[in-house]
Amino acid sequence: MIRFFLHKMAHLREDLIVELQRLATNLDRGPTPDEVDKLGTYTVADYRDEFGSWANALAVADIDQPAGRKIPTESLCAELRRLADELNTTPTGQEMTSHGHHGLQTYTNRFGSWNDALAASGLSQKPDRKERSDQELLAEIERLAEELGRTPSSRDMAEHGAFGRITYRKHFDSWNKALDAAGFDRRRPKNKISEAELVTELRRLSETLETIPTTDDMQRDGEFSPGTYINRFGSWNAALDATDLD
Repeated sequence: MIRFFLHKMAHLREDLIVELQRLATNLDRGPTPDEVDKLGTYTVADYRDEFGSWANALAVADIDQPAGRKIPTESLCAELRRLADELNTTPTGQEMTSHGHHGLQTYTNRFGSWNDALAASGLSQKPDRKERSDQELLAEIERLAEELGRTPSSRDMAEHGAFGRITYRKHFDSWNKALDAAGFDRRRPKNKISEAELVTELRRLSETLETIPTTDDMQRDGEFSPGTYINRFGSWNAALDATDLD
């Protein structure tokens, strides 16, 4: 029975990858989340459930992120309202990351803040999370570390935690400083990080920021340090080249 279940799961993953590659071939580029929902057999939610995030699904399928396609503001607002209807409540930024078609950073880059995005979409605003104490934020890191059995990354917090990267940045300046304050090691040893992981994280950060990341972007919001990329690829630009980012 277990073997049958595992086989079924593997078959589903293969079907998802084949479908994603079919869409990319038809479009002659990587599909956007909206195009997957409109043109594909599966939904973006299916890909998030199987691969953890939309960026990871594209990376596993060996498909580049669609470049130069700015998401219309009204599409961002419509997705916010859709998620609010689905959840029957005003969504948080983390709920958008986990269940929506776009990332939290996409909204904050476009509107300035999550609350401003909610207001532009005609939704009631959430309480300002700056009211959260440092102790609450550090306790959430400890809780997530215990749940995962390892030091959590900022991506782990965005996908599975109660708060987002921006909240930690406002309180501690960066995710790494928040880890320091919580008493955790910042990074894994460099020899345990595969090149594929480095490339996937760079693509994720590019998708989140909707631009080519700089070393400052990686230091502030990335899972790995810029030095890790420079040591592995020889330079930051070489890392961008390896990730097919100009």
